[in-house]
Amino acid sequence: MTLESKQLYYGPEKQEWVFSHNASFTHSLAKNPQQLDPIAHNFIRHTSEQHQLLIFLSGGCKMVTDEGEQVLQPGDVCFNSAMTYYGITVIDDTPYERAVIFFNADGSLDELAREVFGSAGIINVDIRKHLLPWIERYKEYAKMLPVKSFAPLGTTLIKELLYICMMSNSSVDNSIDTAENILKNALAYIDTHWPHLKNIQEISSALFISPSYLYEIFNKKMGIPPKTYLMQKRLQAAHAYLISGLQPIEVSQLVGFNTYTAFYRACKSFYGKTPQEIWMKKTPQNKP
Repeated sequence: MTLESKQLYYGPEKQEWVFSHNASFTHSLAKNPQQLDPIAHNFIRHTSEQHQLLIFLSGGCKMVTDEGEQVLQPGDVCFNSAMTYYGITVIDDTPYERAVIFFNADGSLDELAREVFGSAGIINVDIRKHLLPWIERYKEYAKMLPVKSFAPLGTTLIKELLYICMMSNSSVDNSIDTAENILKNALAYIDTHWPHLKNIQEISSALFISPSYLYEIFNKKMGIPPKTYLMQKRLQAAHAYLISGLQPIEVSQLVGFNTYTAFYRACKSFYGKTPQEIWMKKTPQNKP
């Protein structure tokens, strides 16, 4: 099955993009510059067979659930579990933007989401530092990668978002086990130091654990080894640098590859294109 995409128009100024894969999860990104049609832009209370993570980026809206109503703040990540009623009401004419992730109500994502959010339902996360880079990475991978490569990566990305929420919510620190505390700290360390990390042992040393234990935790909690996660971070940044116009050789050094050959092979394997081919399709944009 191929990765399907469609556009839904709720008004002249609003578009919603939805990508789906085997109904295992979907995501949508919606932006509404003007409230041209109040009915179309309100989402009445409803249920879903899947869990939902709603990332609220800007605007004037409130979440409506059985527990009551709550005005959403920029950076709020809302967890709406399957088969529970929820909706969104637009409360003023402020332009709003949101991203929505759906995933199946079973397996590791289900368990992790319930553990991270508990009874809170909403966790506020730094937009510029965490949410916008995560959304851009998700969109880029969904667009660039073939379905077989993106399907497991999509699950990993959702796990990453859940751990970002965990890092942003200090109230869960006492309720999570040692392994998840270590993973939370490892993700934070990688996020800060990835351009200059020499090897995975540097991470384990900073956390005062063995490299084998770090591998064990990543494989169990994230579904991939830490080396793969670090490589994904570097390649995503490399792609952004290349399409911004930086030369491939310079990019390979900026994102932490020891040799251009290693960078070339990693790009070709992950994106199906060489650094030169990505660079030749460059478009004007800001560097990451």
